[in-house]
Parts: sequence; structure tokens; C-alpha cells
Amino acid sequence: MILVTGATGHVGRSVVRRLAARGREVVAMVRDIDAARRRLPAKIPLRVGDYVDIRSLQTAFDGVDVLVLISSDGEADAVMRHHANAIDTAAASGVRHIVFTSIIDADEVSPFYFADVYRTSERQLAHCGVPSTVLACGLYSDFILEHWLQPGVASGELALPASYGQFAPISRDDVAAAIASVAARPEKFGDTRMLTGDQLLDFNDVCTIYRKVGGRPLHYRACAIEEYLTAASARLDDPWPRAFASLCASIGHGRYCYTMNHFAGITRRKPESFRDFLVRTLSGIPPGELPSSNRQNPR
Repeated sequence: MILVTGATGHVGRSVVRRLAARGREVVAMVRDIDAARRRLPAKIPLRVGDYVDIRSLQTAFDGVDVLVLISSDGEADAVMRHHANAIDTAAASGVRHIVFTSIIDADEVSPFYFADVYRTSERQLAHCGVPSTVLACGLYSDFILEHWLQPGVASGELALPASYGQFAPISRDDVAAAIASVAARPEKFGDTRMLTGDQLLDFNDVCTIYRKVGGRPLHYRACAIEEYLTAASARLDDPWPRAFASLCASIGHGRYCYTMNHFAGITRRKPESFRDFLVRTLSGIPPGELPSSNRQNPR
């Protein structure tokens, strides 16, 4: 039995669907049954669980062989507690393997707001006594579009404190595909795998691709963190302005400037390029259905 936490979120529900399509016994852990029934296939068994409620986790994890622990979200201290509760409960419940979604920039010198959260969670996981696989994710293509490109289109300018740092974006759908493959055969994938795209871009490249695909003017300008914080604080609640600004700082310091072939090793295919992601997303094309003639080098 495979249990997926955060099963109504973007990544979680895609993992659930992919595992069900493989014929695996998959269970979705959710907080809201009504929301889950709207977002997940009717045949998927549901278990109610909350990261802050240990008893609910104990009930949800009963009989589970593989736990897919989709990382929590929110204020850093709360996220750290959520992960700790889930890992401790999984170990006490006899779970045989944990698949955990982490980030690629979690070391001690990272400026990123969530780096300590993931570093602490990975250390706890390594010492909990349960075999595990850490899937360290790069920058999501979806995140770039939703939180940076779309707000910038109104003014025609994307102003971020990321200098000209490079990164290799990967879509949530590709991350979900890798998670499902690992969860289906966890004995093949121990330790840590890095999930990134296979092409390095900077935000000048991203804006160029968006102009060509989206047909809207958009240019990148490297700005100071203070300027970004002022603008972001006008539209985002805490801690997101600080979190996003520190993520930009991490990118600017070159901490995302590499690609890994682990995704292809897990899924036996190349990750979706950022250009193809935009074509698919802006056109409303379902994942995996982009015509092959459109799969071009994004640069």
C-alpha cells in the first residue's frame, strides 16, 4: 500500500493518479474530504490526516508500506514541525520506505528561507530507521509562471533580485512522474535524487521564451532585494515576500546553476523544456499531449 500526503495539491494529486494508472494500491491522505472528492478520482480511497494531529497520522499510516511525504507549506517553523510529525509517526507505524520531496538548495550557507527546514527534515529522515529516498527538486516551471511571469506581464517588466543566475526549471507534472516511479519501485531508488530540467536558463532567457510563446512584451531587470520586498509585500502575505526574495538571492548566488540527469534515469525520458511547458500550459494542453513537432530547444 502506498499513501500519498498532500494528495489534493498540484503534485500530490498527480502522483495519486499516476500510481492508480499503474495499478498500484494507492491511498490519498487529505484534510478535507469534500475537496478531495472534487479533485481526485472517485475510486481512490481517502484517509483523513493532519500534520499537526499525531493521532490522525497514526490512523492514516496504519498498514502503509510506502509513504510519499509531499513537503508541507507555510511558515518555516510550522513546516518543520509538520515534517517531523510525519517522519516520527511513519517510523513508529512500521512504514517500510519513505519518499520525501525536498529541494536542491538546503545546505547551511544557503540564504533561502526554507533551506534549514529541508536540511533538518532530511537529517531526521536519515536517522529515523526507515529506508528513504529524497527527491530534491529544482525550481518549478509552474512557480516561475505563476509567481513571477504572470505578475510581471501587466507592466511588461520582470524585476527580481536574482542577478543573472542560472537554473534548470522542471514542471510539477514531471516531478510527479518521478515521484510515482520511485514510489512504485522504492527498492531501486535509495538515497537522494536531484530533479531538475536539462537546460540552464537565466531570467533573460525566460522572458525571451515567454515573449515568443505568450506573445506579450516582457523584459527582465535585475533589482535590489529591498525593491522586490516592497513590491511583493503589496500583494503577498508574510512569509512569502521574504521567502521569494531569499530564493532569488540563492539563484543569484549560483546555487541552482546545474542540471542533473536523475529525472531521465528514473523515468526513462527527458524532462519537459520550459518552452514546451509554456506552450502546453498557456494553450491548456493536458500533460504529455504536446505534439512532438513543438518539442524544440527552448533557446
